[in-house]
Amino acid sequence: MNNKATDFIKAAIGPYLGIPYFINTPKNKDQDSDAKVGKGNFEQIAKLTIDVAKSSGTDLSNATPQQIYQFQKKHQIGIDCSGLAYHLLNTLSVYLFNKDLDSILIGTDNKKGVRRLSAHLLTSPPNVVEIKDYQSIQTGDLIRMDQGKHILFIIEKIDHKINYVHSSHQTKKRGVHLGQIRITDSQKTLNFQNWSDVTLDDNNYSQLFYPQKGDGIFRLKIFS
Repeated sequence: MNNKATDFIKAAIGPYLGIPYFINTPKNKDQDSDAKVGKGNFEQIAKLTIDVAKSSGTDLSNATPQQIYQFQKKHQIGIDCSGLAYHLLNTLSVYLFNKDLDSILIGTDNKKGVRRLSAHLLTSPPNVVEIKDYQSIQTGDLIRMDQGKHILFIIEKIDHKINYVHSSHQTKKRGVHLGQIRITDSQKTLNFQNWSDVTLDDNNYSQLFYPQKGDGIFRLKIFS
């Protein structure tokens, strides 16, 4: 992956930072908008926020980022981990190949689209290949966490540091935020490395990485 692509995706990540994590429930499945089920891109989320603010008589024109975050959280506006990863991957695919992932990635029941792709499916065959060598990590690689229940998007690897972004509710810092993994032993898996994120009970976030249960680093085949 070239430096221009990395710089491009860094800029694309900016508008997502600070968006709350969205917890999906069965009652949300029939919503008519991706943004209402945690699968919208940042533009759709911004529009939904404005629409909800108008309907509730709330003026957000002078609101701080924290006030907007609290408003979105109150009204269940946000993005889940696979929604964030999908949109960043799609942005990268369009930039590199002029190809939209809607026509490429396979989700539940062999159907396509962001609503059909969970963290598990985004990191499973036939969509990806596994990356086992830290030296091979590139922009757009994915870290499968918590036995496929969570996903992180790798921004870049610089020397012994992996920079990532994710949308989380299991870390002290909630919602969409940046994180870093420092590789202290290149012969060991990620659960033995030093993570900047910590869990809600102040433990190393690496404890939610289970390599023996399928967690690992994966790359979309289109980027291979």
